[in-house]
Amino acid sequence: MQENTFAGKTNIPEIFTSTNCGLIITDSSRIITLLNNRASEILNVNAGDMVGKSIETFLSQCQSVESKMFYTGLIAQKEVIFYHTPIVNEGQREGEAFLFDSAHGLIPKVAQPQQIDCDHTLGSLVESFYDGIIIISDNRIVRINSSFGRITGLKSDFFLNMDVGSIDGEKHVCLHTIQEVVRLVQQFKKSITSMGKLSKGHEIYVTGTPIMLKGSIKDIIINIRDITELQTLKKEVSRLMALYLSTPEDSRIALLTGNEIIAENHKMKGILDLIARVAQVDSTVLLEGESGTGKEVLARLLHRYSARCDGPFIPVNCGAIPDNLFESEFFGYSKGAFTGALKDGKPGLFELADKGIIFLDEVAELPLSCQVKLLKILEDMEFIPVGGTEIVKLDVRVIGATNKDLNEMVKKGEFREDLFYRLYVVPIEIPPLRDRREDIFPVAWHYLCKYNEKFNQSKTFTPEIIQVMESYPWPGNVRELQNVVERMVVTSLEEVLQPHHLPSNIYDHSPSDNSMIQVKGIMSLNEAKETVERKLLTHAMSIKKTTREIAGLLGVDHSTVVRKMKKYDIKLKDDDILM
Repeated sequence: MQENTFAGKTNIPEIFTSTNCGLIITDSSRIITLLNNRASEILNVNAGDMVGKSIETFLSQCQSVESKMFYTGLIAQKEVIFYHTPIVNEGQREGEAFLFDSAHGLIPKVAQPQQIDCDHTLGSLVESFYDGIIIISDNRIVRINSSFGRITGLKSDFFLNMDVGSIDGEKHVCLHTIQEVVRLVQQFKKSITSMGKLSKGHEIYVTGTPIMLKGSIKDIIINIRDITELQTLKKEVSRLMALYLSTPEDSRIALLTGNEIIAENHKMKGILDLIARVAQVDSTVLLEGESGTGKEVLARLLHRYSARCDGPFIPVNCGAIPDNLFESEFFGYSKGAFTGALKDGKPGLFELADKGIIFLDEVAELPLSCQVKLLKILEDMEFIPVGGTEIVKLDVRVIGATNKDLNEMVKKGEFREDLFYRLYVVPIEIPPLRDRREDIFPVAWHYLCKYNEKFNQSKTFTPEIIQVMESYPWPGNVRELQNVVERMVVTSLEEVLQPHHLPSNIYDHSPSDNSMIQVKGIMSLNEAKETVERKLLTHAMSIKKTTREIAGLLGVDHSTVVRKMKKYDIKLKDDDILM
């Protein structure tokens, strides 16, 4: 069998590792040192798992044919054919190379193995590249693939066997770039990349990679890549992003949340956009807001749009875990750690959340003695289970939530400052329902539809009950509103829900005449008119962002709103728009 000489297996060009032909390289002890992408695909294995194993792992499943030059067999339910050749460097056998592909029934004849040779395989390998490939040996072009002609518009065969220096670089900018790259590779003896432009306007990257032998350059491999396609893709991404940003905000929010979260308030819409952005990174997030504002709902939304969406989401109510069970619940315990422990031990909440997200709800309720233990695991992302001896390493993203002012608790010594700053990386404050009154009716309607379907009802709201609900402060926020709607759907005997169907504490809170205006004193009609106009404009500003939207809400012309705002010296906020 003819031996093929390579300039050392470590000098095999990286471009060969991504070819359409399978390639396995071994050292002199027949231990696998390299599998390319195609080999991993054909054999259905992970390259990292196979490096360091003997080639016999595969050959034991194959039958050799004629002096072990060819191997055929069924691997991973695929018929595979290997071509085997030794790697020789300076007369010393340094390893073996196996070129192979799925056989598809094309098993070579035993009597004629010489019909397939390494030179032919190398030619097929070079031809398979989408990039243009030129192989230069002793300053002469010895191989050139058809992709070179496709990219440059030049005839590939014309340049075969030509000396690189004799090419007319003035004729074509690509040829000049190739000559310059070859010169730089020969000068610096390392890989060189240069960018050039073709006459048709396409941009190309030309990379020269030297093949070294005894400290000298034996061959140079030139790779020519047309990056115009990458630029086209970049433009398409920019176009799609612009299209997304030009989409009405309501449509974007519906697309983001799947209509699970109702947001008419512009501040709440901004929070949802922020959730979508921070979902793409692994920074710790702290959700702040009153009870019932939907902190866990937003945490689950963040998980859904993060790279960890396929990993677990583990919610933990920190206020419900007793001090003496904190370590065993958070970090788990080993077999026989204490009396009453499960015989096989138990994984902790952090371990269950590995490769996913742990949601620490009500984190302010943790006692100081537990806070220091939590801080340690957040800093190191490792722990030792109770009763165990081995360190468990974690890959967990942390989302915290609280309805208290942690900063104020730190000042009072009720919360550790170091833990506060560990959690306070990306704080997101969720406004209470009373500060986003434009969301009250849409949220109530959402739950009305939900419970109508659940309990097979067809209840509806009157304008009067909507007015009462929008004037109520909802101290329990969305959770309270949800419960109230469910209660009315279940207990009301009438199809049309009126204010008196509301719980007494809400119904009694409303004005007796169901009006949004209460008169408690006497003033002139002009003063009363101005007072109402000023209050209406101020309230409308908290709901809408632009003067045109305010005009639409109040049912007047845009010019009327602008004139009245000037009259009462009412100014829009910095982030609002006068238009």
